[in-house]
Amino acid sequence: MGKIVIISGPSGAGKTTVCAQLQKYPGVRKSISVTTRLPRHNEKNGVSYHFVSVPEFEEMLRRGELAEHARYCGHYYGTLVRTLKESLASDTLLILEIEVQGALQIMKKFPEAMSIFLMPPNSDTLGRRLLTRNTNEKQDIELRLETAEKELSYKDRYQYSVVNDDLEVTVDTIRKILGLV
Repeated sequence: MGKIVIISGPSGAGKTTVCAQLQKYPGVRKSISVTTRLPRHNEKNGVSYHFVSVPEFEEMLRRGELAEHARYCGHYYGTLVRTLKESLASDTLLILEIEVQGALQIMKKFPEAMSIFLMPPNSDTLGRRLLTRNTNEKQDIELRLETAEKELSYKDRYQYSVVNDDLEVTVDTIRKILGLV
């Protein structure tokens, strides 16, 4: 029987980096979300995300193909139902790296899902991470910082909260929570 693990937190908390480290363990894979935003320079369709147009996303939603969806910083994001069903039918630990809105929907539809909220050590570190990753415009960074403040208020809705101050310690903490050896 597979397991669904939600990892969410504000943009810049280190979700992508942490999830990449967790995928190195046997039987762990990351769900590939659908999004309407444009790919960043280092992202590939079908690997980083499934990049689709707004009409394509809306059609997927209408057909019931998305287990959750959210609008985040002007773009749509969602998780494919078939990915969750395939994972639950296997021995896979499926990581959903999703925003708070989507995480709350998955927690309601899949109460057996484990949920982890990844937090930055402080707002200064968060702002610095968003700036140094050099993939967002100034206006987008400001919107992500505003959104982060709202998202942090949901951390108590998750089973676990982990501060990502040191990557190795963070990954080790989550590894232990998930029972990965």
